[in-house]
Amino acid sequence: MGVGNLFVLFSDSLVFASSEVLCRVYPIIDITISAPPGSMQFYPLILLSILPCCFAAGTLTVVIDLNEKFLDVMNEGFWIVKFYAPWCAHCKRLFPVWEHLGHAVNDKNLPVRVAKMDCTRFTSVCNSLSISGYPTILFFRQGLRLEYTGERSKEDLFNFVVKSSAPIIEKINAVRVNDVSLPLALLYSNSFSMAWRFLIQNTLEFFLEGLESWIMAERWPLMPRASGVNLRDLATTKKLLVLVISNEVRVIFIGLKARGAAEDLRKSQYLWSRYQFAWMDGADIVSTIVMNSMEAPNIIVLNYTTYEYFLNEDDPEKVTRGSLVTWLSNLADGTEKGTATPLGGRSLLTRIRRIIFELYMNVTQMFATQPLLSSVLFGMPIAFLSIISVCYLFFLTLFFGR
Repeated sequence: MGVGNLFVLFSDSLVFASSEVLCRVYPIIDITISAPPGSMQFYPLILLSILPCCFAAGTLTVVIDLNEKFLDVMNEGFWIVKFYAPWCAHCKRLFPVWEHLGHAVNDKNLPVRVAKMDCTRFTSVCNSLSISGYPTILFFRQGLRLEYTGERSKEDLFNFVVKSSAPIIEKINAVRVNDVSLPLALLYSNSFSMAWRFLIQNTLEFFLEGLESWIMAERWPLMPRASGVNLRDLATTKKLLVLVISNEVRVIFIGLKARGAAEDLRKSQYLWSRYQFAWMDGADIVSTIVMNSMEAPNIIVLNYTTYEYFLNEDDPEKVTRGSLVTWLSNLADGTEKGTATPLGGRSLLTRIRRIIFELYMNVTQMFATQPLLSSVLFGMPIAFLSIISVCYLFFLTLFFGR
């Protein structure tokens, strides 16, 4: 075209190619330009078109923008993908977190590609993946698909990526025969005939059932952090949830007492099989459950399945490790015998009260955080209805007066 050694790339790749991406992939570009005499005035234009690319390369994103080609490669390797819509407020808040996640994964050299897809542009892809809400975060592991439902913080997302990309079964080479202290192993080492008498025949079925129930009951740490996202998962232990209501500043005071009580309960199989400890930052979720304004610090025992709960009558500020263990022990005996009376529940009347309370709390929170916007939002309809009512009364008086 009159300009020598000028190459144009037409890309049908997975990502949307841009000058920034091109400049990052090829940071050193050797361009030799030959042109007819008198065409030197075009050189500044060419340089001006290249320089912004190279200056922008220092702040490039490591998050891949996907298109419809993703369906062809989603089963190859590891992917974590955010499906979003530009108008979604939650998606906008997640954007900087997602960028930080991409850099964290890239810095650790994990074999995971961090990507995003605009579902308003590629509707067919999102429909084929059954994306119904935004944002939806999916991890693709060589044909398997995992949905992320945890906290949308960089730390939690990064931990999810690390765990999801790790080997399914980790090989442990440090275990030796002499380290095993089970009686059956000792009998087997001394007398094979005696060990055979104690052997369970259908071991596989028995082992799998017991292993699954044990993993579900013991999958959580001693006292994890609970939130609206993982509260349902905590309830899969089929235990009563001992929720310590506090905040990140004061959790050290009441949290240490509750953690000590959890350590004491762990020594008793009877008590540990009934309780799962957790702590919550703030009392908003618990206030909705009990339909009353609760303040931190506080402790509540919750049956998430039935929404029934028990409250400790002791002052949360004065509760001790020993008194907490005593209360939970008595509560376990009471629930076992049916003498403990729970509060709350899921009856029809209770559900209606809970809906009204949630509406009241949401409106109150709106006026507390955005008073001007809330006044306009609620004031305009009220003012409009008031004007209509006044006009209606005026015309009634005008035509049917006296």
